[in-house]
Amino acid sequence: MTAPSIGVIAGLLAALFSALSYLVSRHACLTHPELRGREGGLRLIVQAHGLMGLVSIPLCLALWPSGGGPPPGAFLPPAILCAAVYLVGQGCFFAALTRVPASRLSPLLGLKIAMLAGIVSFVLGAPLDGRQWTAVALSVTAALALQRGDDRIPPLVLGLMLVACLCFAIADLNIVALIASLADGGAAPIGRFHAGVLGMAITYAACGALLLPAAPRMWPRAAGGWTPAVQYSLVWLLAMTALYACLGQVGAVFGNILQSTRGVMSVVLGAALAHAGWHDLEERVDRATLLKRIAAAMLMTAAIALYFSDVS
Repeated sequence: MTAPSIGVIAGLLAALFSALSYLVSRHACLTHPELRGREGGLRLIVQAHGLMGLVSIPLCLALWPSGGGPPPGAFLPPAILCAAVYLVGQGCFFAALTRVPASRLSPLLGLKIAMLAGIVSFVLGAPLDGRQWTAVALSVTAALALQRGDDRIPPLVLGLMLVACLCFAIADLNIVALIASLADGGAAPIGRFHAGVLGMAITYAACGALLLPAAPRMWPRAAGGWTPAVQYSLVWLLAMTALYACLGQVGAVFGNILQSTRGVMSVVLGAALAHAGWHDLEERVDRATLLKRIAAAMLMTAAIALYFSDVS
């Protein structure tokens, strides 16, 4: 099997595991006794990222460049900022997930490119070309399509998703800076894939450290209470491992496009679960509504593909 084929498979697996992680977290927050209520999503975030932080520490040590890495002042600021805004985004997304099924929310994550475009253009002063602005318009059009008719998302949930997309866009920019500092800032340059996986481990170790003050109050009260956090951590880390394997084989451009298919996968998985009777996770909808959601998710994927298509 060729490297591009492996990259495509890994990218689609990353999208699938991401879509599954949304269902796992929603199921946990709706059914587990300790995760019900307004704090349920926050408790799961603290528990899962505590576990992922513990796993990431030895991974950081194993992946640290043998010739010496960059100084802390080069990689810690983007890592900490990335972890902080990512956690805020996850908190907003989990809060939205407890109110609306994942199949309706996942396509809206494509609005991240609109946030990214605004930051890059108006804050960082880097102009975008016509193709990228067209992609932004397509993503907004897809979001508006999801807000038409009886299928519209409540204003509070939409607001939470917009904040989540903004946070994820800021996190993405800091991931780029973090990987660059790790790849080129040490005693000897390391590969982008090596730097990417190391950056992921550093980011999740930072997430665990940032959430440590909340741990005593959010930790499970019984040993069995760890089950949802373990399940979510396992699925999410599988998604991230597949994503970085994809990026290492086919590059960031095609990798982002493959990852964006998670919106379509979430809609299809949601329909399958609803048909199977899992109405606590997904609502059953008519054919017209299902087709509208699939079309909007595909439009988001097309917008992301167009936005990144001219990136070298």
